Amino acid sequence: MRVLGPVAKRRRTAGSDAGKPAAMMDRGADDFRLRGFFGGLDHRDGATGYRNDTTDWVPTETVVATIPLGGRVHDVIASRDGEHVYVAQSDSVTVINSRHRIVAKIPVDGYPKNLALDADGKQLFVIHYGGSVSVIDTLDYTVQTLCGGGALDVVISPDGHHLYAAHDSITGGGPHSEVSVIDIAGATTITTVPVVNDVAALALSTDGTHLYAISSDRRTYYQYPAGWLTIIDTKSRAVVDTIPVGACPEAIFVSPDGTWVYVTHYDTCSVSAVNLTTLAATAVVLGDAPLALEFTPDGTHAYVTTVGSLTVIDTATNDADDIVTGDLPRGVQISLDGKHAYITTFGDHTLSVVDTITNSVTAAVDVPGHPEAVAISPDGERVYVGDYWAGAVTVISTPTVRDLHTDVAS
Repeated sequence: MRVLGPVAKRRRTAGSDAGKPAAMMDRGADDFRLRGFFGGLDHRDGATGYRNDTTDWVPTETVVATIPLGGRVHDVIASRDGEHVYVAQSDSVTVINSRHRIVAKIPVDGYPKNLALDADGKQLFVIHYGGSVSVIDTLDYTVQTLCGGGALDVVISPDGHHLYAAHDSITGGGPHSEVSVIDIAGATTITTVPVVNDVAALALSTDGTHLYAISSDRRTYYQYPAGWLTIIDTKSRAVVDTIPVGACPEAIFVSPDGTWVYVTHYDTCSVSAVNLTTLAATAVVLGDAPLALEFTPDGTHAYVTTVGSLTVIDTATNDADDIVTGDLPRGVQISLDGKHAYITTFGDHTLSVVDTITNSVTAAVDVPGHPEAVAISPDGERVYVGDYWAGAVTVISTPTVRDLHTDVAS
């Protein structure tokens, strides 16, 4: 495994002054809290600045607001229209508008873990620790409980019509699971699909036609029980294939084009790359235990944060290379054009920006506290970073083509 790219020199930004957050209010372009290493900010969105030693206009990621929420942040997601950001906290979901102001705090039963939106953004699904699921109407903020608890994992169909929840089920004298297919509008269970052994995670194909479940017998005496990938046709609601994968599967990710499924194995520090055309699984060895994974939009590469490093996998060859980033990388998101990967580094208190062409860190933006969750706005112009311990969301402006100043006369 090769190691790619040095870490770029950290850029001082508004977020580096953790004692003076620019919270919940709009700041003028000349506000001293928004002055960064490269001088005054662009009046349009503060995403660019002049270098001190040149007159060239250079794009750089810039903190534009830090919003304290008064509670730990578990997940962050941007609305489909980019007008709101939803933040999962310990007993509620906080709603932040595009002007970086808190506009609602929605109480929910349970302990929120993850957030998901349906295709049109009218329903926000809150998946809780303990396996319960709530759905929030994003227009009037009313809350409905869909799944009362005990689910091993939950996914929502792309059209927002069905919810799939995996549960333990002891049948035939052995450990098994079943996946419940729930009609969201009627809050009723349509059917259940049996799955071998204990389900660890679920994922759906991008078109919603197939459901993928990974499982292993966690009650076995073996240290590393064998793992399985079960493929379910969502139309017939029947199992169509069961494929052996590496031991102790933990999480599952589907490539954007639907040709690959990647399964992470924390205990064995590896990833299983499953070709859905040939149904062959290839083991990819990592330098550390995987935590999160994100494919580039074209599906050619997968970026994996591990306990202590960032790894990029070439999906054509399954070659893996480490990229030097900040300390303790955690969350990962890829820009809409696939040119940058945004990595939260828990130990360095930064957002690392990785150029996906050179696979090197081009910027490290200081943010308050210990960042974990990360989300990108639909237009790609904002990155939202959630701090679990300090309970804050930092808003970072990303450079765009319209920020580059061009001398027409030249």
